[in-house]
Amino acid sequence: MNRNYLVLIIIAVGLAIGILIMDREKQVKQLDPATLAIAYNEPSRFLTIDDVTHRLITKDPSLVLIDVRPAEQFKTFAIPGSINIPLDSLLTPSAVQLFSARDLDKVMYSNAAVWSDQAWLLLKRLDMPKVFVMDGGVNNWFASIVQAVEPLPTAPREEFDLYSLHIAANQHFYGKKVADQPIEKPVQKVSKPVPVIRQAPEESTGGGC
Repeated sequence: MNRNYLVLIIIAVGLAIGILIMDREKQVKQLDPATLAIAYNEPSRFLTIDDVTHRLITKDPSLVLIDVRPAEQFKTFAIPGSINIPLDSLLTPSAVQLFSARDLDKVMYSNAAVWSDQAWLLLKRLDMPKVFVMDGGVNNWFASIVQAVEPLPTAPREEFDLYSLHIAANQHFYGKKVADQPIEKPVQKVSKPVPVIRQAPEESTGGGC
C-alpha cells in the first residue's frame, strides 16, 4: 500500500477517535495538516529501543513510557516501567493532563507501529508537547532484549557490545533470560474502554500492532 495513503488512513482514524471522545464544547489548539505531515516525516519523533532502555534503567524522571495497546495485551506482556493508556482513552481528562506536561517526554509504543503512530498523530495534531514513538515497539523490544541473539563470530565489535548491553538489560528487568522460558504470544482483540493508567507486569510475549 502507498505510504502516503496509509498515513492519510492513520490520520483519519486518529482524528475520528479524538472526535468521539473529546469534550465537544472544549476548544483546543490544533496543528494544520501541512505542519503535521512535516512532523510525521521527521526521524526525531522516534526514540530507539536502546535510548528508552537506558533511560528506564537509570530511572530518568523525565521519561514516561506509554503502552497504547488494549488492556488485555498490556496485562499479558508489557515493557517494565511502562503505563497503559489505550488508544481509545488518550483524551480522557487524566491522560490529557499527562500529555500536556511540558517537562516530560511521553514515549508511546504498541506491538509494532500502527497504534502508536495513530496515537502520535492524534496528540501531535492537538499540539501536545514532547510526544514520541518508540521505534519498533514491543516486537523490537522482544527481539532485542528478551530474545537477544548472539552475533556471528565474524560480526563487528560494535554488534557484540550491543549484544552485551541487551543481555545486561534482560537481566536487569527480568533477573534471568526470559527467552529460555515458554512464550505465548497474545492475539490482538478489540477492547472496551478501560481505566487509563496501570503499572506494567513482567510476563513475556509480543506481536501484533
